[in-house]
Amino acid sequence: MAVQLNTGECRLLADFFTLFGNGTRLRIFCALQGGRKTVSELAEDVGVSLQNVSQHLRLMREKGAVATEKEGQHVYYWVVDQRLMQGTCLIRDALWDATRRRSSEVLRDAEAEPRR
Repeated sequence: MAVQLNTGECRLLADFFTLFGNGTRLRIFCALQGGRKTVSELAEDVGVSLQNVSQHLRLMREKGAVATEKEGQHVYYWVVDQRLMQGTCLIRDALWDATRRRSSEVLRDAEAEPRR
């Protein structure tokens, strides 16, 4: 399947990958795969401060990756579109496969080299 992306689509994807090129934001995003959570729950799941999580969530909300809803004193966050989560998992699987292939090639090359 050949995919051709126009300039605007490339910019959109680059923006997405920049957003999730940060390990903490990616961990927050993944922590939301089970459903909506509060900042406190996310801070505990990810192991960073409330302030740090809040700063990352603000950016993620501005970029449209997560949404919020206030219920009483709690603000809940969730992934706006589950296709973003599915796409992230698809990329993860492709990267794992590529890593396994490279590892197999390295082992195969090492076995093919004569021992000294």
